[in-house]
Amino acid sequence: MGESLALVAAFGWVGSSVFLERASKETGTLAVNLIRLVIAMLFLGVITYVKRGLVLPLDVTKESFKFLSISGLFGLFLGDFFLYKSYIKIGPRITLLVMTFSPIAVSILSFFILGEKIEGFKVLGMLLTIIGIAIVILKKKNDKEFSKVGFIYALLAMLGESLGIVFTRLGSIDYDSFATIQVRTIPAILAFIVYISLKKEWSNIKEGILNKKGMIYIVLGTIVATLGVTALVEAMKYANVGIVSTLAATSPILIIPISIIFFKEKVSILEGIGALISFVGITIFFIL
Repeated sequence: MGESLALVAAFGWVGSSVFLERASKETGTLAVNLIRLVIAMLFLGVITYVKRGLVLPLDVTKESFKFLSISGLFGLFLGDFFLYKSYIKIGPRITLLVMTFSPIAVSILSFFILGEKIEGFKVLGMLLTIIGIAIVILKKKNDKEFSKVGFIYALLAMLGESLGIVFTRLGSIDYDSFATIQVRTIPAILAFIVYISLKKEWSNIKEGILNKKGMIYIVLGTIVATLGVTALVEAMKYANVGIVSTLAATSPILIIPISIIFFKEKVSILEGIGALISFVGITIFFIL
C-alpha cells in the first residue's frame, strides 16, 4: 500500500507539472499561483472539516504558526513563483529534474539550520544526483532553445521548496498534516495578493479567471497536486520513509514518455541516462 501510494504521489507531481505548465502559458504565472492556492485552500478545508471538524487551522500554536508561515513564504510563494516561470522557460521535464535535488538540499540546509548530520554515503548520492542533472543540463546547453534564465528559475524554485520543507519540519511536530498545509498556504496567498497589488496585475488575474481553458488546467493541476501530497502523507504511514521518498522522486523519469508523446520533445539517450543516474543518486541517498 505504501509503495503504491508513493507512486501515486510521483504521478501526481508529473500530472500537476503538465497541467500547470499549460495553465501558465494560458493565464500567466501569477494567475496560476494565486488561483491554485485559493482552490487548494478550499479543497483542504473540506478534508480538514471531515477529518478534524475544523475548516481552518484555528488550533495552531503561535510557535508552529511562525515556522509554518516562514515555510509558506519560502516554499509556496517564492518557490512556486519561480517554479511556474521555469515551466514556461525550460519545460516541466527539465524543471522536475532540477527539483529532484530538493531532498538533498533539504539535508544540507538541515545540517546548518537543524543541526542534523549528513552520513558519508549520502555524499555519494548527492554527487550522483548532481552528475545526472549536469549531464542533462550540459546536453540542453547545446540546444539553441535552452534558457539559462529558466535554469536559474528552476534552481531558485528548488531552493525555495527546500527551505520551505525545513521550516515545515520545525512547525509541524505533533500537528495534523493537512492543517499544516493550510497554515503554509495562508501567508503565501497574502504574499501574492500584496505582490499583485504592488505590480498592479489584477487585470491579468481577472483575464486568467475568465480564461476557461486556463482555469480547467489550473483546477486539474491543483486537484492532482493536492492528491499527490495526500498520497505521500498516507504512504509514510504504511512504508519506510526512505523507500517512499525514493519512489516519489521518480517523477523526472516518469515524465520522459509524457514529454515525448504530448510535448513532442526529443529526448536523447544521454538525457535518459542522466535522469537515471540522478534517480540512482536519490535512491542511494535515501535507502542506504
